[in-house]
Amino acid sequence: MIRGAALEISLTSYLERTMNKVLTILHLGEDERSIAHMPVIGDRTLSLLKSIRVSDTSKDTIVSEAADVLSHCVFKGETGSRTNIAVGYVQSGKTLSYTVLSALAADNGFKVVIYLTGTKTNLQNQTYDRLEKDFDLENNYTNYKLFEDNLQNDAGTINRIVNFLNIEGCVLLFPILKHYQHIGVLASLFQSTSIKSRISHEPVLIIDDEADQSSFNTYAKKNSAKKEWEPDEFSATYSSILDLRKAFPCHSYIQYTATPQAAFLIDSSDILSPEYHTVLTPGEGYIGGKYFFKNPEAKLIEMIPEDEVYHYKRNPLQKMPNSLLESLKQFLLSVAVVVFIQKRERYLSMMIHVDGTCASNTKFYKWTTNTIQGWIETLELSTADIGRLQLVKELQLSYDEITKHIQNRPNFEKVLEILPLAMKLTHIRLIHGDNKKQEQTDSSRIKWEQDKAHILVGAEMLNRGFTIEKLSMTYMPRTAKGKATADTIEQRCRFFGYKENYKDVCRLFLSSKAKEEYEAYVEHEEILRTNLKQCNTMSEFSKKYKAMVLSNKLAPTRSNILSKKLVVGKMVGWHSLLSVDSFEENYKLTRNMLDGVPYADFEYFDRFGDNVSRNHRYVKVSVEACIDFLRQFKYHDVPNITRKIVSIQYLRYLEETAMIKYVYLIEMAYEADGNQMRSHKLRDGKPINLMVGHSPNYDYPGDSFFRFEDSICIQLHGFRINDPGMMGNKKVYNLAFYYPESLGQHYVTLNDNDGEEVDDDV
Repeated sequence: MIRGAALEISLTSYLERTMNKVLTILHLGEDERSIAHMPVIGDRTLSLLKSIRVSDTSKDTIVSEAADVLSHCVFKGETGSRTNIAVGYVQSGKTLSYTVLSALAADNGFKVVIYLTGTKTNLQNQTYDRLEKDFDLENNYTNYKLFEDNLQNDAGTINRIVNFLNIEGCVLLFPILKHYQHIGVLASLFQSTSIKSRISHEPVLIIDDEADQSSFNTYAKKNSAKKEWEPDEFSATYSSILDLRKAFPCHSYIQYTATPQAAFLIDSSDILSPEYHTVLTPGEGYIGGKYFFKNPEAKLIEMIPEDEVYHYKRNPLQKMPNSLLESLKQFLLSVAVVVFIQKRERYLSMMIHVDGTCASNTKFYKWTTNTIQGWIETLELSTADIGRLQLVKELQLSYDEITKHIQNRPNFEKVLEILPLAMKLTHIRLIHGDNKKQEQTDSSRIKWEQDKAHILVGAEMLNRGFTIEKLSMTYMPRTAKGKATADTIEQRCRFFGYKENYKDVCRLFLSSKAKEEYEAYVEHEEILRTNLKQCNTMSEFSKKYKAMVLSNKLAPTRSNILSKKLVVGKMVGWHSLLSVDSFEENYKLTRNMLDGVPYADFEYFDRFGDNVSRNHRYVKVSVEACIDFLRQFKYHDVPNITRKIVSIQYLRYLEETAMIKYVYLIEMAYEADGNQMRSHKLRDGKPINLMVGHSPNYDYPGDSFFRFEDSICIQLHGFRINDPGMMGNKKVYNLAFYYPESLGQHYVTLNDNDGEEVDDDV
């Protein structure tokens, strides 16, 4: 049922996708089945969509995905709770998604929406302002009531909430700081008798923005080491979230994040472990990790020399680094071109992200303000002044660099004329806070359009969730000494976003280590999103993808929230999957596959005499055909299942990114049978060895020699079992994977010693 036909967008795809989702879920097994609702798109959603300045196609996608999220929530007339997750890209419009979700929830009988807005007040204020603007609360005061986060647990506040609950059609909105005291006050209010009696049958939506931050139990690792009879401990914020959820007999908890690693790795029995997921699509014009780090033609990354990578202990620079000077020159020149001359944008912004200490931020702030003021004064000197001539010469070089992607760029002399004014109209802000002082600047209240350029210097206050408007230049010397945590570094990517109109002047100044880490993260992120799209429920995802493809340069998340130990594996070089599990089924599968390949499709390696066990052949097969074969090849043990799963994940990614077009299947000893067949002994129920080594007597280079470097190779080893037991003389196929160095990857999984079932049917 769709109402509000006046809306000029097509919602056909929403109906099709939601109905298909419902039908898919109805056909799941009993342990995974949940009847999905088809939400009504009502007047509130339609009104909000009309006010959003995006294309009709983007509106269609936003409402479709919001409806998918809501379809798995607990509706009016039901009891219980559910935890779901929405996964987007950094700076891709997750706030808009959950705003539309809120309107859709209002259209479908939800009475209360609570937003856990993050741990910093700037993000909370940003969310409050966004809700006030998007819902047009000045004119919509009977449809929504937006509460500020200064609530007191007293009779006046309770009466006020009850009064608004009793206004028919009014939906109550609570954006609150993700802090145990703030959450605790709200939980206490809703547990009061008068509010609880009014809300007991009403559906409630709790939206956890930046859900991987602070929400999870940081005592999980500590608790996992305890004896069973000892009580668990809970971190304060986690405990307050549990109390909040207990206050609502009918509620849904929706996690929004761009970095879901923690949510997928915590114990599946945890109340914050999601049941369903929605992968959010970025809108048109989004510039993200793939554009910055997997786009060699763009050349948007500038390297900060190692001796200029600042650290307040390891490298406390005493003078302003040249790389910072260059980034400032390029930024100010881009402002003169894009804002003043071409008038493509009303303003541009720059972020200088140093580290988490106030002293470091203050140092860089002073360097920046003093330098720009010095440039202003120098450019106002006589054109014959030696100092001015030298600065102009340097600016010419910076101009050539920042404008190399600009079409019809203005001449340098024209830019130089306007540059002093551009500098004067640049607002430089120090954005940080500490435990003793209030924030130096409330970054959520910045009046962006009142200046022609903004330079924000800070770190933690500019991290996850906060949007820096029109950010084109980022200078970020910050980097971890050891292995970086994937979700943490990704949340620093304020430089992603909707930048199509000025992407030609976007630049990142990074250390070489940070660049490598971001390149690794982008690969991991794309593989993870691909895998999520393959599954309908998180139960299905957790069975099929117990491991994550992730470079060894990164750790997935902080270890204190994980109750199990992380295990790291390699997909580099040779790895044999030794097993006699389902040997008859696997042997038949492999023979049928090989017998189905036309003889002419095989290529043959050079022969090594008449010993058939040393002569091999290969065939190129499509990635999809290889995946289909691997899916059917059975294992019963976790290590082999994990390697098979991550290999399938990685093959999908390599194909989607056009890094490979085929896989090599290498049939070892293809002529061997009967007594000529290779044989292997067993130890602990597995073959002792699989690959034959170098043999100088026969000039044989060894099985590992037979491989290729341009794609993944899988050797198919057929052999007989040399064992006096029941398995003796049985025919078996085992696999050996070769991952070329150029395509090598790593993966992480959780130590699974608790006997938890692993699904090998991927």
